[in-house]
Amino acid sequence: MKNKQNTIVIILVIALAFGAGLFWRWVQGTPYYALYQIGAGLKNRDLNTLLAYVDMESILGQQVSESISKLLSPLTSSGSLGKITGPLGEIKIKLSPEANKGLSRLALEQLRAYLENPKNATLPSSFLILSLAQFKIKQDYALVILKLEKDQLRMGMRKKDGTWRVVELNPEDTQRLIKTYLLPPGR
Repeated sequence: MKNKQNTIVIILVIALAFGAGLFWRWVQGTPYYALYQIGAGLKNRDLNTLLAYVDMESILGQQVSESISKLLSPLTSSGSLGKITGPLGEIKIKLSPEANKGLSRLALEQLRAYLENPKNATLPSSFLILSLAQFKIKQDYALVILKLEKDQLRMGMRKKDGTWRVVELNPEDTQRLIKTYLLPPGR
């Protein structure tokens, strides 16, 4: 009788361990886990962890392209350039790979300097970031909205090779947050 109980307990423990392993493997393939790791990278000031889940080159290319396109929008809609491009629609600007890499290097240096400076404000925890997030997932793309009171940051995440990474940030949200929190007052 005691032998049967021991066997049942051992089988139950093995089944629970196997189930926990499968669950953990599933969790690691979700955008929730990627956002958690981004928060851990920020909190621990670990640039390598952060970069494993954030595609800086894609984000910077997208930010520059959207900003320049926004600046050119009045020219294309009302000026002589608009007569030429009218049938083509909106102009999209794309940086050369060399310019994008240079911009990425500059951004990484600034991010590294910020993270390594102990005088900078305490960064949020992973759980705080997750609690502020709303996810809309469709296959290999997720729209994530981080919202706290009146502030929000919308970002796009894409799953590639089993890992979810941030590949887009909403330009309006980014500019507003930079003006509010990173630039000196009056700029």
